Amino acid sequence: MTGLALPAASTRSEWTRASTASLAGLMAIGVLFTAMAGNRFNVGLIGWIAAVPWLLALRRLRGWREWAVFFLVIQLGTFINIAKIITEPIPVLFAPMFSVPTALGAFVAYAAFEALRRRLGDGWGIVLFPAFTVALEGLSYSTSDMGSWGSLAYSQLDNLPLLQVTSLFGLGGVSLLLALVSVVSAVLIERQDRSRFLPVAVFAAGLVVLAHTYGSVRLDQTLPGPQVTVATVTTDLHMRDGAFPEGEALAAGTDELFARTAEAVSAGAEVVVWNEGATAVAPEAERPFLDRAAAFTREHGVDVLFAYVIPLTDGNYRYENKYVWMTPEGPVETYLKHHPVPGEGAVPGTAPHVAHDRPYGKAAGAICYDYDFPQLSQAHAAAGTGLALIPSSDWRGIDPYHSQMAAVRGIEGGYSVVRSVRWATSLATDALGRVRGSASYFEGERILLASVPTTRIPTLYSQVGDVLPIASGLVLLIAFGAAFRPRQS
Repeated sequence: MTGLALPAASTRSEWTRASTASLAGLMAIGVLFTAMAGNRFNVGLIGWIAAVPWLLALRRLRGWREWAVFFLVIQLGTFINIAKIITEPIPVLFAPMFSVPTALGAFVAYAAFEALRRRLGDGWGIVLFPAFTVALEGLSYSTSDMGSWGSLAYSQLDNLPLLQVTSLFGLGGVSLLLALVSVVSAVLIERQDRSRFLPVAVFAAGLVVLAHTYGSVRLDQTLPGPQVTVATVTTDLHMRDGAFPEGEALAAGTDELFARTAEAVSAGAEVVVWNEGATAVAPEAERPFLDRAAAFTREHGVDVLFAYVIPLTDGNYRYENKYVWMTPEGPVETYLKHHPVPGEGAVPGTAPHVAHDRPYGKAAGAICYDYDFPQLSQAHAAAGTGLALIPSSDWRGIDPYHSQMAAVRGIEGGYSVVRSVRWATSLATDALGRVRGSASYFEGERILLASVPTTRIPTLYSQVGDVLPIASGLVLLIAFGAAFRPRQS
């Protein structure tokens, strides 16, 4: 029993100081790992162990003061993580606006997990931590304005074989693997009887190997069907102090957009996508603008997504953020952005997501932040989409991270994604997430031409949807019932 005895009175202070130093060290590593996993300057390998310091620290927390410090350091790590994406023109206040609620949610999840683990033991804990991770991520992108931002899976955007798992189970499949590795690692580090958990560790390692093997095999295929040459065209116009240029400057910028579109068509483009809010059009000038757009598509025999904003109030703080999909036969869709970024003044659209039968295949569209919501990949897949066209506008701090996130929607749904982006990297990817073309706005590239497949390939995720978050939620309900059921006397 000596191994379980309390330290003698003469050594208790040294033991307490050592315990405090251990806890402080774990929290410091937790801040570092949280700061580096995901977003700009992402270190993908850290994603696999990002939660380990927090899980080890949880076991040492005693009393409200230590829990308060734990809350503050999670806030710090999350703030640094989000602050990495703060570049012009995004204000510094953007970071706490998103980091505070994100870190609060993480703290509550960690506290609930630890409460259950202490009652039910590490056997349950190994199951519960991935369940918390997957269930809360699914809840976020299903019900909140945050979408899928913050998903642990996005720490692996450069690991294309692993991302193929999203074709089976969406983001939850990847996040589950990462969370499982973290919690098993924490148990192996902490437990004296770690040999008891070696079979679980071997199982987790086997899942990781199986996932990468599946992804490598899936990537080694030739996609069926025809291809189409798509161009992205980006503008030099942008808002300053909440408003676009006016008069001659605006007219010249719009003329340049049409000239670049004609250049792209001359180079072989059959479909052209402008970036989000490529120009501004006054309400009374929209009809002449659309007449010009219709004449252009008739003359050149191409499809063009003309993306623009219509100011509804002075200062451009309330506006329509839209595109009109113009074909040689006329317009086939007018689309308003469905998910404005929190704080954005755009009027949200509500029309159902549809795919259009075009000579080159079935195609659909959305605008920028819309594609941070996996529900859209499911809706587009259900409509038979083979090609998604996404007018977008980013900034340096999320380049090319945000375009890579959109490419995951294509892997989930089994179709190509072409994202036309101002202030970042325009990207064309196929149904496996393989890059078919890219163009950096910061390197002066305003036109991207890429050939992409237009035939959708079936995916399990598009059929079963978010079964993992739902199953994870059920596991959590069972665990809470087991932990807090009345004890029989």
